Amino acid sequence: MLALSDTCTAAITGRGGLCACLNATLLGRLRAVAGDVRLDAGEVLFAAGSPADALYGVRHGAVMLCAWVGAERRQILSFHFSGDMVGFTDGGRHHATAIALGRASLCRIPETEMDNDPALRGHVMGILRRNLSQSLDMQVRLGRMSAAERVRALLTELHGRLGGGGELHLPMRIAEMADYLGLRPETVSREMSALRQAGVVGAFTHDGMLPILRPDGL
Repeated sequence: MLALSDTCTAAITGRGGLCACLNATLLGRLRAVAGDVRLDAGEVLFAAGSPADALYGVRHGAVMLCAWVGAERRQILSFHFSGDMVGFTDGGRHHATAIALGRASLCRIPETEMDNDPALRGHVMGILRRNLSQSLDMQVRLGRMSAAERVRALLTELHGRLGGGGELHLPMRIAEMADYLGLRPETVSREMSALRQAGVVGAFTHDGMLPILRPDGL
């Protein structure tokens, strides 16, 4: 089961806000029904087509949602960080595959438990509405941008979602950024080089930290 501190602190700054707005009673009920899931980098949380019998809240780490077009063409649909929720579906089966970008821990909330708790379900549905609105807004904006604008938009979004500051930890690789932005990896690499030459960002460190030298330049 989850430690109370785990469920509380995971979502304070997260986009979804799984626990940030729960009162003590509702947080206690969530603690009572949520299970614990731990993943290593590259491990699948759930696969497209598998039964969707639970929702997952990201406590630590990051998860990406992917779909495949044909046998090899991958489209990354979204990235999810601490406080976000994944696993929403309206047909009883997952429409995408969720993969851990690094070591991650999540809480698992069974659908049957939410069916028995209208207040908890109402809170979760509010998160769903916010997630969908933000994701659609991002996809619409990306569809009308140049390659340079797409890379800057992604870095700006991640910088805001992950707390701002002078450094940005990117758990995804260039290839994964490209599959999300609908670009070739070499194009993303070229645009990142242009940002470094312009003094907007620094060079990646060995542990995946990207110095943000001029946030306004994004």
